[in-house]
Amino acid sequence: MQIELNGRRTGKRLEYLSLYRKWRPQSFKDGFVGQEHVVRTLHNALLYNKVAHAYLFTGPRGTGKTSAAKILAKAVNCTERGENPDPCNQCPSCRRINDGVSLDVLEIDGASNRGIDEVRDLREKVKFVPVEGDYKVYIIDEVHMLTTEAFNALLKTLEEPPPHVIFIFATTESHKVPATILSRCQKFDFKRLTTQEISAHLSQMVAAEGVAAEPEALQLIGRETDGGMRDAIGLLEQSMAYAEGKLTVADVRGVLGLVETETLLALGQAAADHNLVAGFQLIQKANEEGKDLALFARQVAEFFRDLLLMLWTETEAETSFNPEEKEIARTLTEKIGMASLKRGVTLFLEAGTAARRGTEGSLPLEMALLRFLTETDDHTDDNALSQTVTALEQRLAKLEAELKVRPPAGPGRQPTKAETKKVEHHKIDMGTNPADYGPKQTGPRSKAVDPEPEPTTAGIKAFDRWDEVMEGVKQRKRTVEALLREGTPEGLYGNKLRIRFNMHFHWEKIKEPEYTKVVMEVLQEVTGQKIYPEFMLQEAGNKPPEEKPPEILRKTLELFGGEITESKEEDR
Repeated sequence: MQIELNGRRTGKRLEYLSLYRKWRPQSFKDGFVGQEHVVRTLHNALLYNKVAHAYLFTGPRGTGKTSAAKILAKAVNCTERGENPDPCNQCPSCRRINDGVSLDVLEIDGASNRGIDEVRDLREKVKFVPVEGDYKVYIIDEVHMLTTEAFNALLKTLEEPPPHVIFIFATTESHKVPATILSRCQKFDFKRLTTQEISAHLSQMVAAEGVAAEPEALQLIGRETDGGMRDAIGLLEQSMAYAEGKLTVADVRGVLGLVETETLLALGQAAADHNLVAGFQLIQKANEEGKDLALFARQVAEFFRDLLLMLWTETEAETSFNPEEKEIARTLTEKIGMASLKRGVTLFLEAGTAARRGTEGSLPLEMALLRFLTETDDHTDDNALSQTVTALEQRLAKLEAELKVRPPAGPGRQPTKAETKKVEHHKIDMGTNPADYGPKQTGPRSKAVDPEPEPTTAGIKAFDRWDEVMEGVKQRKRTVEALLREGTPEGLYGNKLRIRFNMHFHWEKIKEPEYTKVVMEVLQEVTGQKIYPEFMLQEAGNKPPEEKPPEILRKTLELFGGEITESKEEDR
């Protein structure tokens, strides 16, 4: 045999031990990461001598289920732990369990020993007392793989086991374990580890191994291993073998087959510039380099998600950008916009699923990019809406200016014919007031007309959050969203958002109380203010209701006095 010292081979060769085996935790307080709820419960059970006869450890792979089972097995048979709930790892019992040669701790693979014959053999062996320690511990991994007959055969032994036997079951799919087994076990759910927990533990490992590594590289390993410590240690070991000297982010990306952040930023710039050719070229380049296109699509979706998080200062730290990349990402976020980014996440997640199960190559990603750049969720053109609102504001300002130059009406002063004619030609369709949604009054009208309350702000202001309103309504009720798409927002008038409809059916339907309530709730949720929708009808030949004079006429009467004798439609 050869021994390898400092990279050189000498007389004997030492067997290499994988990092995940070398760094398997030997006690709950030394090397066991996370799962505080499990550790605390088992600690107290050992401390107060309340260890159950059967446990079920369930959770994702690589979260410490088997390690916790072995630590518990060592603790119940440790001869020198005293009042300490953790095993000493020094006594003969602990050392034999660590070496895997203990006769009192048996680890069984449920996938290869799943039949009724194996369970019958186990039932016969549990009758014998332990050889060395106080308990015989049976650890059955992947217990959900046992057959129904095997579970039934185990049921009676599990219900009334000998006092010297402890069963510890581990599984990643607890829903496949029969309820009769679950009810006889104490169940512990192992959660996925966080990126911070994984990267902190990996940092301790590389320091002990004498390897230099960038913190960003360890954080990338933590993000890409989906909360599994064993997968993270395996990826770290592979990256260390790949790296030449210091472990960098580029090394980890090379091992995983990920595209560089520069490629994602370039794709984001192409999306911001609506440069379809540049986007196609980036996708083709990734395909030619042999990148996993399903993984690339997931990266693009996560990239758009990170751009969304850049919208809020509180969530910037959750992104994977470095300080220089954050400035570029912030600019891209402002150019692309929230609605498009949300649509991009959905499109590329769907493209990743299609790329994973199909044989079309880069086609799903190309179509996702094409839809992202060409399709839109907007029902109205922003520029046209802005121009319309600006024209309305100018027209209203002109009318108000003309009204202000008139002298106030005296007690006995009547408007001249020229003034009356001017008022008639300034007739404006101000739409329907929300208070008039009910049936029209059929009784006699009083001569005095109560003026409506003045709006909180003068003029109509542009409303630039219509996309968010539509998305919010869509999430609540698609029927309301379909009706609302037939309307055009004209702008804010005080605390009311005016929405004009061309078809009487849509206008009548949207005014139903339950539909109006949905729109009002979404408006308040998006703007953070009490904004009320005001639905208006614009049809050919549509005339204002005769029961109530337009706002401009009421203001004119207040200034000049008099009464309305005749109202004519202006020829245009």
